[in-house]
Amino acid sequence: MPFLTSTYLVCDLELTGLNPEEDSIISAGTVLVRNGQIEVASAEHYYFLPTTLLADDVTNSAHIHMITDEQREQNGIEISAWLSDLSTRLLADAWVFHHAPIDLKFLTMASQRLNISLPKVPIVDTLIQEQKRHKAQLLESQSQLSLNACRARYGLPVYRQHHALSDALATAELWLAQNSVQ
Repeated sequence: MPFLTSTYLVCDLELTGLNPEEDSIISAGTVLVRNGQIEVASAEHYYFLPTTLLADDVTNSAHIHMITDEQREQNGIEISAWLSDLSTRLLADAWVFHHAPIDLKFLTMASQRLNISLPKVPIVDTLIQEQKRHKAQLLESQSQLSLNACRARYGLPVYRQHHALSDALATAELWLAQNSVQ
């Protein structure tokens, strides 16, 4: 897929933990990259309302993402509405994540629980791209593969971590940087 003529949906999720069978998506950030440029006006941030269907208590994870149940209750939307948007309004040629397997497991689990079909699109993982590009350096540790560590190798600034929109924008910038040095 030609990078400069394709549309990418860059996405980041904030979670209550790392087990998609026990934990939940509580926030998401998205931004489009179209024709090799970040469309800042397309950037969106969502909190998801607490639900009894999913185990989404933030008690054990709030110290990481700083999201409270009160924020979610006051500003949240139903996750089913957002998942439906992924299949309709937020169409793209491919989706981009930093460490895609985690986010994809959660998206798959949530969509299955809510009986929502997600589009089948190619997935781009900036973490995998970084490992391939720097394979001689054996990037294996979490600190070497964090979003900020990957960004630093391209001279990109440090952003606040564990905020879905900030991480989506940071991933989009990393994706552009990775494609500019090919």
